[in-house]
Amino acid sequence: MFNHIVCRYNEIATKSGNRSVFERRLIDNMRMLCLRAGIRLKFARMRGRILIYREENSEFTEEEREKITSCLKKCFGLDSFSFCLEGTPDMKSVMEMVEKTVPAAFAPLLEKKDTVEFRTRARRSDKSFPLTSREIEIEAATKIEELIGAGHVKVNLTNPDITLGLEVREKNSILFYDSVKSAGGLPVGSNAPVLALLSGGIDSPVACHMIMGRGCHVNFLTFHSYPYTPTETVGKVRRIATLLNRWQAPGTLYACNISEVQKLIRDHCDPRYRTVLYRRMMMRIASMVCREKKLHAVVTGESVGQVASQTVENLSVIEKASDYPILRPLCGLDKNETIRRAVELETFPVSIEPMPDSCTVFAPPSPVLHAKLHTVEFEESKIPDMNSALEKAFQSIESFSDI
Repeated sequence: MFNHIVCRYNEIATKSGNRSVFERRLIDNMRMLCLRAGIRLKFARMRGRILIYREENSEFTEEEREKITSCLKKCFGLDSFSFCLEGTPDMKSVMEMVEKTVPAAFAPLLEKKDTVEFRTRARRSDKSFPLTSREIEIEAATKIEELIGAGHVKVNLTNPDITLGLEVREKNSILFYDSVKSAGGLPVGSNAPVLALLSGGIDSPVACHMIMGRGCHVNFLTFHSYPYTPTETVGKVRRIATLLNRWQAPGTLYACNISEVQKLIRDHCDPRYRTVLYRRMMMRIASMVCREKKLHAVVTGESVGQVASQTVENLSVIEKASDYPILRPLCGLDKNETIRRAVELETFPVSIEPMPDSCTVFAPPSPVLHAKLHTVEFEESKIPDMNSALEKAFQSIESFSDI
């Protein structure tokens, strides 16, 4: 019965000077996500809202509603949306929409209970409209009682079975029932693109997802240690990257073999510093990728105190090897919250598949917990031809854009 979708944003509304830039980016992203599902839509900007419809203005089928809902729930920058009817900005049109939709909307509830509790919610953005928002709500509630019968409906303003929403604007009116929560945040692409260090674990995919919500398009860099890790290691990360790309225009996955660098560290450096040194080498290679691909920051799944390399001292030493800002979205989360988000993101089942990764290769039995920069730099000075080894690893990077 619905032929439009009304879309609401939240954080974008605070961007007073350049709100239109964010709105256009949001529309581009919604269009892209729906086209990916084979659905072509039209978009119209209204004050504080975006209206979606089809060129032929026909009603959405149930199958189309399911596909569109799945797409829009993954759209950062969008706070919520509702399938709706659009009418003209007058009470005659509003009442016609109420009459058209109420019987079908209330029927499933009336099959389960004798009396349906409901409320009406109206928003009048056109202050020249002759009725107040409260008066519109009363008119709509009265019409519902007429259509269903006073004995079968009851007003409940706090915990209703169903809510009828109305918006009366300068150029149109809108009627809707359910609101679907979306991803919130800022539209992907409204901030600078970044490079995320993506492993096959639980944490880094969640970090990628969180930074997308701050408007950054994410490309991915994974490290492997073939032949010390199996080729399936990269395949697992590709599957995770594919899941993450459902939330954005596809980012590219870069895969770097770091085994030769690790062997140099193993053979020439104090074993206690291996993990910190590995991470510093990864930061250097990530900086090289950022420079070549014009990316502006490095994202990691590091938290604080979770493993030996993530003490505050070690994190400080590690990040000094990077030429770019290090973003760590998980620093404020505990492990249980990260796992909960990974489950919602649907990356968790892939992440827990047993598979060795580059961080476990030649891992020391007793890693240093409180590394000092001067000591780490001394250990690095023992590595012969370190820059040459890093350049060789960088040149070996494989790119996967078909994810």
